[in-house]
Amino acid sequence: MKTTLNIKKIFILGFTLLLLGCDSVLEEEPLGQPGTDFFYNNENDALASLNAAYADLKNGNGYYRQTFLSNLFAASDQGTPNAGRHGSFRRGTIENTDPNLPQLWTEIYIGIRDANNVIARVPEIPVMNEELRKRILGEAKFLRALHYFNLVRCFGEVPLRLTPVKPGEEGLPKSSIADIYTAIIEDFKFAADNCWGFNEVRNGYTNNIGRVTKASAHAMLAKVYIQIASSKRTAESGISGNARYTAIEGSALSYYQLAKEQCDLVLTQSGYRLVTTLAEWIRLFEATNGNNAEMLFEIQGSSIVEQGTLLSNLFSPQNAGLSGGGFGGTNAFIPAFINSNLNKADIRFQNSIIKEYQDPTIKYVLNSTSTGYTRTNIATGLPISGVLSRVFSSKYIDRDATTEYTSQQNWHVIRLADVYLMRAEALAEINGAPSAAEPDLNALRSRVGMSNFSSAGMTMATFRTALLRERAAELSVEGHRFFDITRMGVYDEMCRAAYGNIDGPRQANDYTWPIPLVESAANPNL
Repeated sequence: MKTTLNIKKIFILGFTLLLLGCDSVLEEEPLGQPGTDFFYNNENDALASLNAAYADLKNGNGYYRQTFLSNLFAASDQGTPNAGRHGSFRRGTIENTDPNLPQLWTEIYIGIRDANNVIARVPEIPVMNEELRKRILGEAKFLRALHYFNLVRCFGEVPLRLTPVKPGEEGLPKSSIADIYTAIIEDFKFAADNCWGFNEVRNGYTNNIGRVTKASAHAMLAKVYIQIASSKRTAESGISGNARYTAIEGSALSYYQLAKEQCDLVLTQSGYRLVTTLAEWIRLFEATNGNNAEMLFEIQGSSIVEQGTLLSNLFSPQNAGLSGGGFGGTNAFIPAFINSNLNKADIRFQNSIIKEYQDPTIKYVLNSTSTGYTRTNIATGLPISGVLSRVFSSKYIDRDATTEYTSQQNWHVIRLADVYLMRAEALAEINGAPSAAEPDLNALRSRVGMSNFSSAGMTMATFRTALLRERAAELSVEGHRFFDITRMGVYDEMCRAAYGNIDGPRQANDYTWPIPLVESAANPNL
């Protein structure tokens, strides 16, 4: 969380957020999520239950608060020093007994349950401002769509529950990927039609900063369409890991066109803009600068004890004054990824990694190849032999955090730069010409002082590789990489380049994770 959002308390059972008149600040108070038989009497009940659904994004440690973020990082080609807890993700040997899966699965479905309650009960409120009613339903459907989008990308076919659970009702079987994406698209479309603009005020009600906006809904729709388009394209070219996407009706080209249209709609919304200098770009990721003009939707952090996320500790070195106390340094780039799978000279990469830090005994300085840190004993001033072969991101530093869970850093679910990158990809694919991507890619490069991207001499295949490098530099450690290299059908290639031919190979079944054993054992219909 940043200065624009005042988060007070979070409880595992959920919480409500009380919106006070025209205030532009979102405040949370701890109350349990009403049950499915609870009658919503007025708009305050509706808002309270909606905001409990927002809270589910980081209630426990399994979802956006901690484990999900490390799962995504470790499952990609970026690397992780925490090979013990996430070793199976790095090696592509995830089993249904993996301890990193059950809590994530449970917390996502709790979020779906609470969103379903809002969607089912808010229409029953007899007297309520209709624009506010539709906005609340739009936000709830956005949250439900986000949960299912995460599920389907990570686990493939999953149970699709769109109504509150009835007493005694059995667990559902898996739904088809086509049905899941139909529900996701319908929900995001409803959100785009009915959510409000950034900090917009209507009839005395404010769309508080940190909430879903029309722009964030359009952006997530574009994300869904790009996922389908690229997965269908690569499946049709023989990538069996994406074969399930052939069951979705429509051509890859048609989904690229839909993605492009949604990106266009994002860029018509007020309240968002690209920064214009490298210094401003660096500031995008400062702990006190959340919900800024490039951020379309974020998971809110908090400096309140146990109410923030673990972001700073997950991505910053331990005991270096860059995160809270306790453990740290869980996720870091490995040299092979830096050397092989991105352009390490890219200004954005160079300005989003930690160049120098120190713990109580050792000073660390980035080496000349940007692949690790040389070390010096602080007490003696003498160099320590060998290089620490990992590089930490600087995007989630929070010097004010005091414990593991007091990071005020927000998690960037989607930001404006991704919209430009998605539109660049869509335009190139629609036109069969890499040059069509140049204006959007150069809009991002010019704002940080980089030379223009030139597609001269590129085939579509070489362009796609270059695009992945652009995405890797701009969106590093923001949760996109695993999804990018799977949907683009290069999971095996990129992981071999990063991890070698022993830990690197990826098969078709590695494109998604197994449903946790505890869930399949409890649900006979799975």
